[in-house]
Amino acid sequence: MDGKTKILAAAKNVIIRHGANGATVRAIAEEANMTTGAIYHHYKNKEDLLYDLLDESLSVSSQIAKEVTNESFSKELVKEEIVQNTANRFYKDAENRLQYHFAHDVLLGNMDAQAKLKVKYSEWTKQIEQLLIHLYGLENTRLNQAFSSWLIGAIDGVVLQYLLDVNENSIDEMMEVFEILLDEGLESFVERLNEKGK
Repeated sequence: MDGKTKILAAAKNVIIRHGANGATVRAIAEEANMTTGAIYHHYKNKEDLLYDLLDESLSVSSQIAKEVTNESFSKELVKEEIVQNTANRFYKDAENRLQYHFAHDVLLGNMDAQAKLKVKYSEWTKQIEQLLIHLYGLENTRLNQAFSSWLIGAIDGVVLQYLLDVNENSIDEMMEVFEILLDEGLESFVERLNEKGK
């Protein structure tokens, strides 16, 4: 395991036990059996480290979007990947808490965190759009980005419900609805959007 991988694994463990605020460089170094100096060799500060963990863990759509450009991946296989990775997202406790840690920082006026999240959300929106083009024939409409943003917001919203422990549905039930949406709902919606969004 290389240094960065070891640091990110340690950071994840510390966040699960103590939350993002408790994930100090010292605590992460102790968890990784490293010195704080070794961590600063890889990262300028704690926020850069935490952002790297968030980026690595939640950028699943970018991996799937790259796969769809490979002709050997069928639409069904891509849908299976989306379902599996979305289900996995609900179990990424540390990463999900981290996402809302950054959101909280933005709401408190942290402009650096806002700039980083803005770049990330822009990337995620474009990647979701690519998936919609490949899977459902989404055309180049003026509403593509808005549609992609809604889909990202839906996943983020459900993640927040689970973090707050206010969603009483099982993850299996949520994923059952998500699969129906992928198989039936999105195809019809994209057809309508192609008609209306030109």
